[in-house]
Amino acid sequence: MRLRKSKPSDIQFLREMLYEAVFWRPNPDKPSFEEGLTDPGVNNALVDWGKRDGDAAVVALIDSMPAGAAWYRFYTDDNCIRGYMDETVPVIVIAVHKNYRRQGIGEKMIAWLIEHASKHNIQKLSLMVSKDNHAIRLYRKCGFLEYADKGDSLLMLRKTETQ
Repeated sequence: MRLRKSKPSDIQFLREMLYEAVFWRPNPDKPSFEEGLTDPGVNNALVDWGKRDGDAAVVALIDSMPAGAAWYRFYTDDNCIRGYMDETVPVIVIAVHKNYRRQGIGEKMIAWLIEHASKHNIQKLSLMVSKDNHAIRLYRKCGFLEYADKGDSLLMLRKTETQ
């Protein structure tokens, strides 16, 4: 497994991973790929990707095939997704293809994002996770702390090494 910074040509894979991140629960009634990504709260995660200051993404490759992706970006009060705190804290989105989960890929991608954020003087990262999502253990292991209880989800925050 190796990690690389994303390229503009990765946008379709990022969209696939966004769908996996949002619709992670097994559910025969989940929306189609295109339908699922039309929801404004979902679509905002990647709209105009790469055109905003601070957009950063990493892609995990296994045998040169994309296996997962993670990214962060800054949002505003008027244009945000779940996990948004304020304009100074970018929100992380992460997904690993179902065939490659629980192999340490997510942890390595999060570490890459934390290091990248630190190098760019970003002091905090946030994310939102459903309370019944097994990934919550990964986020805790990577240093994310529960910041706010949002009912069925937790808003989590991690300070970077710049502090």
